[in-house]
Amino acid sequence: MSYTDFEVLNDPTVRHHAMMLSKWAVDISYKCPKCGNDRVVTWLFPDQDMVYEDECCKTIVKFEAYEEEI
Repeated sequence: MSYTDFEVLNDPTVRHHAMMLSKWAVDISYKCPKCGNDRVVTWLFPDQDMVYEDECCKTIVKFEAYEEEI
């Protein structure tokens, strides 16, 4: 399975509950790999790969971890 391209929208996230769970949560946008619809998700631990089933088309999406730039 290949990684899904994404763009960081908010670093840190604007979701306060997510910030309580993670010290570095970000909001990202991406296109559904199956239909191309715009999607948004909060990534709690962007320094670790994230894989989940998107509700859009019940498609598995995979995001590659990245390091925070200092």
